[in-house]
Amino acid sequence: MDLKGKVVLVTGASSGIGAAIAVALDAAGARVVIAARRTDKLQQLASQMNDPLVLTVDLLQEANVRKMIRDTVSHFGRIDVLINNAANIIVTKSDAVTSGDLLKAFSTNLLGPVAATQEAVSFMRKQGGGHIINIGSPGFMMGIPFYAPYVCSKAAFSAWTRTIQSEWAGTEIIVSEYFPGYIRTDSLPESRLGAIDQDFLMAEKQNFIAKMFTKPKTPDDVARQIVKLVITPKTLVYSDISVKIGAFISNISGFRLKIARQLAGNARGKKGLSVFTEDKL
Repeated sequence: MDLKGKVVLVTGASSGIGAAIAVALDAAGARVVIAARRTDKLQQLASQMNDPLVLTVDLLQEANVRKMIRDTVSHFGRIDVLINNAANIIVTKSDAVTSGDLLKAFSTNLLGPVAATQEAVSFMRKQGGGHIINIGSPGFMMGIPFYAPYVCSKAAFSAWTRTIQSEWAGTEIIVSEYFPGYIRTDSLPESRLGAIDQDFLMAEKQNFIAKMFTKPKTPDDVARQIVKLVITPKTLVYSDISVKIGAFISNISGFRLKIARQLAGNARGKKGLSVFTEDKL
């Protein structure tokens, strides 16, 4: 696909991966729609771009999600690519996860993208085609400790992605899945464990296997790959070979549990997180 003039909508565009993707697509000549909850962040991002459409949207509200797609088409006359990137990340112990945590994660990470996809596809079919790119997570295959709401909802999102891939294969609608692995961004999760940083599952002395799979990439690395994916659609893309190997190893229970156990141990050993000491995680 030649990106010049193509209309691409990016959700979760106010920071992190989404912001980097939006800037990269804009530089490549696409007409970009940036959507997220934080208007101030979107406006800051827009100042770095060539007249994007800015839409303040909360994916928890289905009506607003569908309106986001309609506003895009009303403004540009079409929508060529939808990138479902927005995600809610809640960090908590699995035995303390609430129904509210799960509902929030599933609403943002699954129900919102489903509604956006359905609305976008209705227009894409009329215009003769379109491309859906779902930013997934291989973490659900590993079972990332203390991220239960996120990994459970991302597992369901991956199932949705692969189901529509099978249903729409051979039609005018292309569906791609992208697994980014661990990306260091400025977006912090919602923590039920007190103040944490992005590396709270990591440790300098962790074993080689765990260290290899948790080596971070940057949002700009992802953005470059997403631009390539928009231009040349593929069914599944991993951010790098370690993520691909990790997905394979996740099917070998002994290796999977060894890595995940190391990550859990790293978190338990962190200093300054009183909840870990008090609750003896």
